[in-house]
Amino acid sequence: MSRPSPYVRRRWLGREIRRLRNEHGLAAEPLSRAVGFPRQQLSAVENGHLGPDIDLVSAICDYLAVGVIRRTAIMDAATDGWARGWWMADAERMGARQATYADLESGTRAITEYALALVPGLLQTTAFADARLRSDPARHTETFDPAAAVAARAHRQQLLLATDGPRYDVVLDEIAIRRGAAEPHIVADQFRHIVAVYADHPTVTVRVLPIGASIKGHSAPRSAYSIYRYRDTPDFMAVAADTLTSDLIYTEPDDVQPYLSLHSRLKAAALAPDISIHMLRVAAQDLSPIEGVSA
Repeated sequence: MSRPSPYVRRRWLGREIRRLRNEHGLAAEPLSRAVGFPRQQLSAVENGHLGPDIDLVSAICDYLAVGVIRRTAIMDAATDGWARGWWMADAERMGARQATYADLESGTRAITEYALALVPGLLQTTAFADARLRSDPARHTETFDPAAAVAARAHRQQLLLATDGPRYDVVLDEIAIRRGAAEPHIVADQFRHIVAVYADHPTVTVRVLPIGASIKGHSAPRSAYSIYRYRDTPDFMAVAADTLTSDLIYTEPDDVQPYLSLHSRLKAAALAPDISIHMLRVAAQDLSPIEGVSA
């Protein structure tokens, strides 16, 4: 996950170009004319579209006399925006949505999640992931391959738990524990896996949000979401909000801040990590007892 996210780098670049325009009091049309590029190409850069025009970005830096340090950061982002991560080659088989998450996870220093109804993909066992991915085949395209999707989730988890991986903090709603999302023995093994990951990886924190928890302001999370913080751009964050058919991705501060505020309230209402892990251990034992092992 150490390589910068191409998507995030493009979004950062677009925001920086808009900031440059505003600093010089320039609308998009006059700037595009001044540097000799079509207005549509400037829009593509500012909107974070795939493959930013590096010549255009360089021309803007020249025209606006951008300083060396800032120019280097801008040009680096433009170059990173062209990168093809490991997920690109198999995006159709692993699923476009999962490929988007793999992109967002790349280059992170911290990932924070709220899991409403399911164990998050980054912590799923292969058996649990396979059961979930096969549960609703109508949602997938003809090119989707469950085996490739399961392998991709396993690879994402491997990157998360690597020595140089990001810190990971998840608030797991008790609903995700109590509602059966697969066969009982699969769910039990999934819970035991989370317990083992927590024990072996100090960068991973798990908190359970009890169904009856009192959340400050009576906040009611509407969906699962993920918050990403990055190494190369510490001041830049992204949020992916999960919906049934697609994911909403936010990078503008005004859109990100409500999720940061909500998550602080959820963490405050959640159980401490050690108590949360004990709850998962007991839930696993109840679903699939191991002889000679007491919860």
